[in-house]
Amino acid sequence: MKILVTKFRNLGDVLLSTPVFASLKAIYPESELHVSVNDFCVQIVEDNPNVDRVIPYQRSKNKKQGLLGRIGNEFKFYRQFIGQYDLVINLTEGDRGCIISALSGASRRLGYVNKPTLINKLARFDTSFNSRERIHTVQKDLQFIEAIDPGKVDRKVTLGYKSEHNTKVEKLLQELGLEKEFIVVHPVSRWMYKCWDASKVAQCIDHLQQKWQKPVLLTTSADPKEVSMAQEIMTFCKSKPLLLPRQIDLQAYACLVSKACLFFGIDSAPMHIAASTDTPVVALFGGSTPDLWGPWDNSEGSNYQEITGIQHNGLHTVISNNNMEIYYDGDRKLSRGMMAIKVDTVISQLDISMSRATEDQGLTELI
Repeated sequence: MKILVTKFRNLGDVLLSTPVFASLKAIYPESELHVSVNDFCVQIVEDNPNVDRVIPYQRSKNKKQGLLGRIGNEFKFYRQFIGQYDLVINLTEGDRGCIISALSGASRRLGYVNKPTLINKLARFDTSFNSRERIHTVQKDLQFIEAIDPGKVDRKVTLGYKSEHNTKVEKLLQELGLEKEFIVVHPVSRWMYKCWDASKVAQCIDHLQQKWQKPVLLTTSADPKEVSMAQEIMTFCKSKPLLLPRQIDLQAYACLVSKACLFFGIDSAPMHIAASTDTPVVALFGGSTPDLWGPWDNSEGSNYQEITGIQHNGLHTVISNNNMEIYYDGDRKLSRGMMAIKVDTVISQLDISMSRATEDQGLTELI
């Protein structure tokens, strides 16, 4: 049996779909599972133990092509799906997954339908859901699994990595002198309005290093704006956090944060990666809502009921403000809700999470 899952979204979206892959393998253990994602998301799934083949959509390459080149690339991409599958699940509400479903020849097709367009009708989904339903993103995608076999739903989010990733991370930690417990802080996002104030982040870093005597490792992507903000944060710090000296791939990043005692950051793909490794997360939400995007707890799932305030969900903590107004401070795009979150509130929750982590470590050592 050949199964295809399509998810043409961003890094965090794809990561939160991984319980679907594990569930499908539980239902159809002898199946061959293919996953098609945007090219910049391949690292999220290429080492997933449940995925047999990754089919990238060359979105980045197509942007650089002329009209004829893009048309040629689209035909080449779609051609490989024609008559190839028995089951297709389209986890994206756009047209691309619908076209693939129509071409696949699958006897069973499931997907999102938000409005009855011609392309949606061509897809011929026998089971469909509305992607705009306000439930957590993991739960939303798992609706398709529940429609197939509700007794074999696997809710664990997974970013697979290999032994070579662990070797790379161990070498990096030795280089940084991080031989004991450390804290990862990732305060940036490609959507800069999700970010908190640099000076406030610095105050939290100083508190963590001074009170808890744990080194802080500051991480960013290679985006110059993110690197610039991290450098700005470091200028406000009275203590001396470490800055990740070079970029590592996403599998190695998952391995890195799995070794941390705490992750502190904002709604971002690294936040979801940290949660997937069962590292406790404290996350700030101002430009997005935790009911849809809160850090998923692999044991408890999601119980985020509010979009403002402090919420605890298993290992994880969210501090959010529902003022979604976006404004500009010079050329910097900011969120009113994010800027309204107070330093004292965050520090108190960081202390609670660190206390829990310390107690858990003590129990582990006794056992």
